Amino acid sequence: MDSPPNDLDAQALGRAAPAKGLAREACPYAEGTQARTLWLAGYDAAVADGAEPVTGGNAKNPGIHPVDGAR
Repeated sequence: MDSPPNDLDAQALGRAAPAKGLAREACPYAEGTQARTLWLAGYDAAVADGAEPVTGGNAKNPGIHPVDGAR
């Protein structure tokens, strides 16, 4: 599978994020939202299960936020 299905919940998308080259800090959901909490929990669970974490943004543009380009 090249990318996760679009109907996954935020936690499942967070779990898939390390394999897709996204760093934890590249979470696409706003601070204080339930979706962000779930996405981060999914990401952390994937890393705890052995996924290689990505640092600095995303694998294609390290240090650059995938939505607004901020560093």
